[in-house]
Amino acid sequence: MAPGSKFKNVELILPCEWKECCFVGKCMEEFCNHIAEHLDEYLQHPLETAEQYWCWWRSCEFEAKDPRELVTHVNFHSYYTKLKFIGCQLWALHQDLPMCLKSSCSWHQLPKTSEEFVCHWENCDVTFNNPVWFYQHVANHAYATEEEIIADQKKAVYCHWKDCLGVFKGKHKLWDHLRTHTQERVVACPTCGGMFSNNTKFFDHTKRQVSEGNRMFVCQNCQKHFADERLLRDHMRRHVNHVTCALCDMVCTSVSSLKAHTRFRHCNERPFHCHLCDSSFKNAYDLHKHVETHNDSDAYSCDVEGCGFISRTLQTLKRHYKRVHVELNKPSK
Repeated sequence: MAPGSKFKNVELILPCEWKECCFVGKCMEEFCNHIAEHLDEYLQHPLETAEQYWCWWRSCEFEAKDPRELVTHVNFHSYYTKLKFIGCQLWALHQDLPMCLKSSCSWHQLPKTSEEFVCHWENCDVTFNNPVWFYQHVANHAYATEEEIIADQKKAVYCHWKDCLGVFKGKHKLWDHLRTHTQERVVACPTCGGMFSNNTKFFDHTKRQVSEGNRMFVCQNCQKHFADERLLRDHMRRHVNHVTCALCDMVCTSVSSLKAHTRFRHCNERPFHCHLCDSSFKNAYDLHKHVETHNDSDAYSCDVEGCGFISRTLQTLKRHYKRVHVELNKPSK
């Protein structure tokens, strides 16, 4: 289930904390537009010198030297407000969860952000100053990605993020994976403000804070106590020694990584077959790159007059056409 999908049709409660403002938004678009009005008013009539810009979010002491940096920071407050609302909703749905015992002193201490969020999807590089719109934009890439046949008529989608080799069974898996590139978080603790990449990590955050007497699962190596069996298993992995490959000097950090190493380096099995020639490969990514070589002598070129774009794959050509000749030529509203 997609993070936050339980609350898809739930009306949000998003309180604005800019100075003494009492506005409460009911959806992200409304809330972000409201925050933009505060920023516009502030930047047109700053209360300080042009060399410094203060965040007027309550209890926040952030200071920026560049107005763009301030805009990105304040927009992160709006995104953060949504994450804390989701955290409250999860606590209401799971009343057996222990309460967070950490201090709330870091409630408004946001992570350091750059001046903008940059999409590193292939041929994109669009920038945003609002994480809400940035994460939605990246999700659109995931769901617009075309499935490709990799082997035995099985389909997969490729991650086209810069320097990524990821291959996934479906678009939703790709979307989940893209969070590792964007560092998107989907829920925040409404007590201490900690942010988490999925609901399970949020649940673990609360369970780690139960009293010692309620931690029934004990590590036999160090005698630490845990609230449930899964937290104990996660901890136990730290006691596992590094695993050495019996066929070479490779040292792996886990049994699963050793299996992957053995399969790739020491097995001759090549289950991924090219449908255009007799070549076969050990993984889907190598097959994908090989298939592209069949287009070396017959590259795909854009037929729009005056455009000299050439690509090695039809998929890349289609993306180019949509972005350059369709999206950019849409009439502005």
